Amino acid sequence: MLIKIKNLKLTTILGVHAWEENVNREIIINAEIETNDVSSLSSDDIKDTIDYDILILKIKNLVVSRRYKLIEKMTAEIMREIMEDPRISRCKLEVDKVGVIADVDSFSVTLEQHG
Repeated sequence: MLIKIKNLKLTTILGVHAWEENVNREIIINAEIETNDVSSLSSDDIKDTIDYDILILKIKNLVVSRRYKLIEKMTAEIMREIMEDPRISRCKLEVDKVGVIADVDSFSVTLEQHG
């Protein structure tokens, strides 16, 4: 089963330059989360699936509580948070930093990890 988080928009401090330490930057998170546990298809019980409310809250707490210089480091730590659930067999994660360079919508890093 594939669970997707699409366009989770958060604001955080992200950047290597001194002037970026005081600028709120929008990031957009997309994730494809794969699990082999399909018991929720018949049980209709939240305990039998990946609770995306809890997962999104963990991601939000991580992103807003930390200051990152590199989007690569932020992406790796979000991935680590997602992969803590042993039911997750694979995750493909993309994090976009919006409005980084003139004439570019965003800059992104994509990681994929198998559990």
